[in-house]
Amino acid sequence: MDWLQKKNWFKEDEEFSPKREVNNKKSKFMHHSTGHVYSRKMKRHVGYESLWGECLFYYFLELDPLTVRFYEQPVEIPIRYFNENNILESWIHVPDVLVFRQGFKPHLYQIKIEGYDEKTKDVVINKACEKYSEKRNWDYSLLKTKEGIPDVIISNVFLLTNFLKPRKHYEKYIPEIINKMKYVEQITVIELAKSFSAKADFRFVLPIVYHLIGIGRLRTNLYETINEKSEVQLGSNLDDVFLLFEKKKVK
Repeated sequence: MDWLQKKNWFKEDEEFSPKREVNNKKSKFMHHSTGHVYSRKMKRHVGYESLWGECLFYYFLELDPLTVRFYEQPVEIPIRYFNENNILESWIHVPDVLVFRQGFKPHLYQIKIEGYDEKTKDVVINKACEKYSEKRNWDYSLLKTKEGIPDVIISNVFLLTNFLKPRKHYEKYIPEIINKMKYVEQITVIELAKSFSAKADFRFVLPIVYHLIGIGRLRTNLYETINEKSEVQLGSNLDDVFLLFEKKKVK
């Protein structure tokens, strides 16, 4: 689906606005596990209930070049089931994230942290979410965000997210950096920054190079710690990182 051609998102913004406030009831056991982060794709703050769950997933979505938009706690799904005492229980369940990626159907995600152990109630919830998604022609997945992803990838994602915000002076140097890279097969971050020493201090240019990696204009080895010694070249491989989630979906 071509989400990039969509003229506005007013309808979706209203329909998929957060259906509940961020729940802080576990904060006394897991300090700083909840909060809000600013999303440049959504142009607002988005809430999370787990740093290594939703928050980490948001950071991946911010870097993913195919993700156009995403909504936290987007819908309400009625749940009804008989418990072990054969008593009917019912409540409203709110899944974690609805993602719109270029070329794909909307995808509803239930996010779990590392070590998640599925209970009977979780099976019922997942089946209800699957049925709801099928009716709306969406995909649905239960996802363990941190599990199976190398720590170096996670560290790099956090690093690059800090450089996503464009600064006014970036506009002056970005065309020159891209043009210079057309004639260089690959070069280290520090060498690229210092190549502008006649115009500016290299420390002034370094954040721009990291910014270009973060927005997918330059590529580097994401399986090694990104720093001044990292080699860069034209292009992007950030979509490869999101594929890590595709390979390890629980459902």
